[in-house]
Amino acid sequence: MEEDLLLLLLLCEDEENEENRDRSRYLKSLRDASNPFALSENVFVQHFRLTRSLCRRLIDDLEPHDDQQTSLPITIRILSVLNFFANGSSLKSVANLIVRVKGSEIEFPRTVEEEYIVKTGFFRKFGIKSTIGAIDCTHIAIVAPPSNNVERPLSQYLNRKGYYSINVEAVCDHRLRFTFLNANFPGATHDSGIWATSDLREYLIRKHNASSTSNQRESWLIGDQGYPLEPWLLTPVANPSTTKERKFNKIHASGRNCIERGFGVVKSHFRCLLKHRVLHYSHETAAVIITSCVILHNIMAKAGMAEDVDIVEDDHEFESDPNDSTQYTREGERTRSRYISTL
Repeated sequence: MEEDLLLLLLLCEDEENEENRDRSRYLKSLRDASNPFALSENVFVQHFRLTRSLCRRLIDDLEPHDDQQTSLPITIRILSVLNFFANGSSLKSVANLIVRVKGSEIEFPRTVEEEYIVKTGFFRKFGIKSTIGAIDCTHIAIVAPPSNNVERPLSQYLNRKGYYSINVEAVCDHRLRFTFLNANFPGATHDSGIWATSDLREYLIRKHNASSTSNQRESWLIGDQGYPLEPWLLTPVANPSTTKERKFNKIHASGRNCIERGFGVVKSHFRCLLKHRVLHYSHETAAVIITSCVILHNIMAKAGMAEDVDIVEDDHEFESDPNDSTQYTREGERTRSRYISTL
């Protein structure tokens, strides 16, 4: 399996530079798909810089001194390192491949049946009704972007905690599966500002307007006070004064914890996303890497691996925007009040 993974890296690296190569000749050189040493001499040198004989000699010299405790063969480890030394990185190409092939792993519930599964899950686990996801943002640290970028100035990436980042918006369900991801905005952007132009918000607006004439059952996301109160996005009561309002805030916070735990699990499994690691890539490439990690997380979650980890605490705090009130705020207040009255 490790050798197949290495071959995937080689194919992806070739894809990045295929305009300068004859792909058909390259593919013909793959006589044995599980053995990198079966590559032609020219292709082998192109990927690893050393000839096959020099590489074998290097492996033979290093192997007696290898004391690393790992089941990954030293041949694979050395070839992977040589490929990195020669080409800089295979992250971008492999990440692009994951997003292109497995992007459907991040899928928002859109049918009545899909919504029912999520709504039932939230109610059984947290006691909150009609919820189709918990929404929040998290910062992923990146290296300082170029200072001469006119479209996205450096200052846009400096977040309120004092480091450069991408502010990633996501929705998580009760199973800690991510159903929506938006990694398009720099770190200085408020959560509510990201939501204002979100494709998901536009979808929920259309769905809400259509449901007003079809008597469709209510459904909403739950988010913290960094988001505007809208009929499809319920936030906590700012100053609860009744028992029912306090009860609402309690179950709301319990359900909303899914997204915080989801971020923590992803960062625990994929530590390149941790604040102190810092992605040394452009915003565009970093966004692909982030998306790839979330896709892999969802695959693991479906296999029951999402909660089997020491969760990294996410230090993202909601960022209120003084201009976050929308034309839907009053309707959102009515929706929330109507729900609170049923508690």
